Amino acid sequence: MAKREKTSGGDLFIVDNSDADWKVAEYLKEWCDLSNQFDIATGYFEIGSLLALDGNWQKLQKIRILMGDEVSRRTRQALLAGIQEVQRTLDQSMEHEKEKNDFLEGVPAIVTAMRKGQIECRVYAKNKFHAKAYITHAKQAVVGAAALVGSSNFTCPGLTANVELNVQLRREVEQLQEWYERHWKDAEDVSEEVLKPSSAISPNIFRSTCTPRRSTNFSGAMK
Repeated sequence: MAKREKTSGGDLFIVDNSDADWKVAEYLKEWCDLSNQFDIATGYFEIGSLLALDGNWQKLQKIRILMGDEVSRRTRQALLAGIQEVQRTLDQSMEHEKEKNDFLEGVPAIVTAMRKGQIECRVYAKNKFHAKAYITHAKQAVVGAAALVGSSNFTCPGLTANVELNVQLRREVEQLQEWYERHWKDAEDVSEEVLKPSSAISPNIFRSTCTPRRSTNFSGAMK
C-alpha cells in the first residue's frame, strides 16, 4: 500500500474525502491489491459504490455487504440491463466468454459475482442498522487485517464526494470482526432477491451513477 500522509498527528489515520487524490475509494482500491476479502457494514448500499471500485473489487475472493433495510430512492435500470446481458452471456457459455474477457467489468460483473457467491448481501432488520465499517483481510499474515470505521456509507458519495470522518483501526480488528459476525448471523440473505426484477425487499436499491444527490431538507441529505 502506498504511504499516505496522516490527516493528524500521532497514530490516528483519518480518511475523510477532503483530499482530491486520497478518498475512501482510493483507500479501498489499495486494499483490494492486498486483500482477499472485504467485510462491509453500511446503513445504505448503492451499486455506484462497486462501480467506483470497478477493476479493483474483482481482485477479491469475497465481499460481504451487511446493510440496513432503509434505502433512499434509486434506479434499477443499470442492474436490470446487466442481468439481461449476463443472462445472454451465460446462454452462450460463460467459460467461452471468459476466454475473451476474463475480467468482467461494470454492472454485469457485479451480477455475475452475486450469482456465484463472490458478493454476498444481507439485510439486518431487527433494529435500525446505521453502522459503517470496512474490514479488510490481507492476503499475507505479515500485513494483517485492518478496519476503516466512521461515517461513510457504501455509496458512491460516501466513498468519493461527501465530507466524512473515518479512522483506520489495526489493534481492535478482532473485536470488530466478532461484532460483524454476530450481526451477519442475525441478518437475512438477500443476494438472490436483489437480482430479481420484482424484488419486494428493496425495489429501488441500486443506483448506477456516481452523482451526489442534493436535497433542500435535512432528511433527504446525500448518503
